[in-house]
Amino acid sequence: MLPRCRLLLSRSIKSESWLEASQVHFRRFRSYDSHQRPRNSYYPQTPPPFPGNQRGGFRHGGRSNLQHIMKQKKGHILDGFSVRDASDTLLIMEKQVRKWADLPHVHRRLESFGVPRTDVQPILSIFAREVSSGLLQNPIEQKKYHMERFVLTVKELNQGLRLDQILTQLFYSWASDPERQEYLLKSVSRSTLEQISYLYSTADMSYPADMYPKARSMRRKVIMHVGPTNSGKTHMALRALAAANTGVYSGPLRLLAHEIWDRLNKGQIVPLGMDPDADSEPDTSTNMDIIEESVSRPTVRKEGKAKYARECNLRTGEEFRIVSEYAGLVSCTVEMTSFSLPVEVAVVDEIQMLADPDRGSAWTAAVLGLPAEELHLCGEEVAVPIVQALLNDTDDELFINRYERLTPLTVQDESLEGDFSRVQKGDCLVAFSRSGIFALKRKVEENTGLRCAVAYGRLPPEIRAEQAALFNNPHSGYDVMIGSDAIGMGLNLKIKRIIFETLHKFDGTVERALSVSQIKQIAGRAGRYGLHGEPGGFVTTLHAHDLPMLHSAIPRQPDSIMFAGVSPTLAWAENVLQALPVDAKHQTLMEVAPYVSNVRPPCRAFVPSKVEERSQFVETHAKHMKLYDKLLIGGSPMNWRDPLAVEFTARLCHIYNEKIRVPILHALQVGPYIEALENVEGMMSGGLHKSLVLYLWLSYRLPVAFYQSEEAYALKERTEKALDWCLRNVSTRVADRQPTSFGLRIPSEAEDGVEYRRTPVTCPQDESNRELGVKYAKLLNLERQSARGQQ
Repeated sequence: MLPRCRLLLSRSIKSESWLEASQVHFRRFRSYDSHQRPRNSYYPQTPPPFPGNQRGGFRHGGRSNLQHIMKQKKGHILDGFSVRDASDTLLIMEKQVRKWADLPHVHRRLESFGVPRTDVQPILSIFAREVSSGLLQNPIEQKKYHMERFVLTVKELNQGLRLDQILTQLFYSWASDPERQEYLLKSVSRSTLEQISYLYSTADMSYPADMYPKARSMRRKVIMHVGPTNSGKTHMALRALAAANTGVYSGPLRLLAHEIWDRLNKGQIVPLGMDPDADSEPDTSTNMDIIEESVSRPTVRKEGKAKYARECNLRTGEEFRIVSEYAGLVSCTVEMTSFSLPVEVAVVDEIQMLADPDRGSAWTAAVLGLPAEELHLCGEEVAVPIVQALLNDTDDELFINRYERLTPLTVQDESLEGDFSRVQKGDCLVAFSRSGIFALKRKVEENTGLRCAVAYGRLPPEIRAEQAALFNNPHSGYDVMIGSDAIGMGLNLKIKRIIFETLHKFDGTVERALSVSQIKQIAGRAGRYGLHGEPGGFVTTLHAHDLPMLHSAIPRQPDSIMFAGVSPTLAWAENVLQALPVDAKHQTLMEVAPYVSNVRPPCRAFVPSKVEERSQFVETHAKHMKLYDKLLIGGSPMNWRDPLAVEFTARLCHIYNEKIRVPILHALQVGPYIEALENVEGMMSGGLHKSLVLYLWLSYRLPVAFYQSEEAYALKERTEKALDWCLRNVSTRVADRQPTSFGLRIPSEAEDGVEYRRTPVTCPQDESNRELGVKYAKLLNLERQSARGQQ
């Protein structure tokens, strides 16, 4: 029955490269023993990244502990030491190693990795004694253990956690050394040393470039376009993409991916090598960092032209738009980048994000793995050394083009002194919490009579774009923008002046000062005011005590990037699972890369955010799923601070486990979502929108199970209209409030002017085979449940 089930399902799904990831749902119907090596591999030619969106993690571990989401993160027990520079690392390791070796959580971690409890204390004691006695001062030992991997810097956000990582990594290197093992056999068993060595060798990630054989089989031309915001650094890269027969744009935001998709299909980007028409207007509304041309022949046009148009498909975590099965170009978010098909040109935007602890590994994978003849990397100057270091292990050519800001940015000599009446048209006030944003909105409207648009990270991208359009339209009546750091990327705002409410931001643990890079990224949005005033932008603070820090930050170079994030592949996870105890939990698997793996600079495997809560949810609600499914759920883009969202995700898991196919309306029966949508009550949190995005995200990875994508899209559009109406009516001026018309101007297919589908073409026979395959899979599932019940 099982081969028949898999055969029917495989015949029902098209094999386009952009849908290859969906094949992993076959794992759903294999033997329940997750420690048995699968016979077929996912992406046999290219090792895939861990499934899931790494930008966010579980904020809550399940329904049984709803109060946990309100707790503030505690510091690490090893915190408390100071670092002047990287040269302090060895001394700190020597001083802290005995304390580290006695920590209960270190003992528990080694036990979870397979070290018998009776051997943990003896081997840790020997390790601590040798390190504290000067082992690492020996140049021969430093070379043997690749001590350049173990670096502590002043910029570490969690120094105790980092020290915990490097001491554990050093321990595994030390205990796996054949010369030292002969001595260790006097204190611990041979099987213990074999287990340590097996896990250490299996988890090795020292050469990430080798994970991408297609890219290594070609000599790529890598072109970096680096400069500050508003320097036009993506201009030539996008023109090169428009001129290519095959190519991909990989960006940080769905909003940017959609814009590139839209402009390529409409012919608004003049391909490189073609002369622009003299009778066209420049497009000043773009979110891209391009040259704002005032010449008579703009290369990014306000109106498209058929001769410049290129067929391009869209692929983001929650949406596919298929213009043609044979389109040569794809615009996608960076996590959705495919490494399976060679292309002529690839453009990777905001390359400095490869240092981001949550999402950076996707940019690193793009740099190392995109099989493109010509790879364009656009971003800040600080990314250049890291990219150069990454490419040392490849045979690629690197060229660097540097750009200067096109309009001046001036730090004003005075702050607003807390006086909201000094806010002017064209100003943008920046805060770092949703409550702070709406408090500012209320005060500005009360003191100036000006209406305010808002933009913050948790707002759906469609609504952010709509709010930006209101602010940019001089006739809309929205003259001031109130936003978070979300304005620093992906939104074209015609801002005359940026006003920081504060230069500090809560990072989940403590309130920290913004980095120079963060300040400059946000402040740089001023000056695209364009046609509404003199060229250039201004920046200041709401309060006087923040102004000196702003004056200091703007002329400085941004903080240097120390590391590029890397994530394990699915094949790596399958292999490591064989090296762990049979009863290893999900958290144990997730901790192997940052605590055991040999990762050479400039790369670093970061500890996944909220790994404990995320793993607790998986163990509670996805315990009997296959490995791929667990990783998928563990990395899904859901707001885990919202108890209803957690409950919704748990319900998805339950229906998937029991029924295999997950109807969207059946899943939404938890909580007051549908009732709230109909009444437009309680919807400012966007909880329903996030839940629908999760369903759509899963529908492109498990299309057989999460099959009602069209229904989810319809609900998502209704939710966006409701959110937009709420935002328009959050005003202190009753006269500004509007009737419930839900007139949200999110571009529909007709308004886009681009015909597309969201799913591949299927025939009735495909659907019949799919239904029959699901029927067989359900029978298998019932047999498994019965077997578990008997056990």
